[in-house]
Amino acid sequence: MSQTNQQNCAYTYTVKRGDSFYLIARRLGVPLRDLMNANPTFEPTRLMVGDVLCVPYCSGDNTQQPETPDTTPDANVPETPIAPPPPETPPAYDGEDTATCPENRRAVITEGQTVADLQITYDKSYRTLEAANPNVDLQNLTAGQVVCIPDINLPCALPSSIVMRDGETLSSIAVTYNLPVAQLLRANPCLAPDDFTAGTTVKLPQ
Repeated sequence: MSQTNQQNCAYTYTVKRGDSFYLIARRLGVPLRDLMNANPTFEPTRLMVGDVLCVPYCSGDNTQQPETPDTTPDANVPETPIAPPPPETPPAYDGEDTATCPENRRAVITEGQTVADLQITYDKSYRTLEAANPNVDLQNLTAGQVVCIPDINLPCALPSSIVMRDGETLSSIAVTYNLPVAQLLRANPCLAPDDFTAGTTVKLPQ
């Protein structure tokens, strides 16, 4: 981040799993163009967990901020709050909200239903259900709770690479192997998103 950008930062934001420029801008209430202009060295489609972004001042905000922003947003929130409140709904699939899971793959838990019942009903391994629902206690399911049922079972260990089949896309591979799209792109630096087509060998990050 350049000195000029540091001076224009209200504070910094550390990228979390599932984040994108659009989601971060929407969450923080910052114009998307302003956020991208404040971070010209980052590829919009290749944000990685742990990347630190400059969050620019809102237009017309003359509030003085420390010259060196803290990397933890909570420790450097201006007097006029810009930082977003915590999400109201706990993540339910791949570290994000329930909308990440396709509607036809969601299951609503009925009274007395257990994870074993889900495994038998949908023919899924425990590891598959656990990976698709990282914030769900599968041993203590409650009636009305929504869980995600992936389309296929995950292997116990990811292969080092795969050859894409007909109908597969970058997004479908990310869902199948429970991997962030940004992580797949970073692991395959010679492939653009449109290059993920049938017959292409794709490296899977371990």
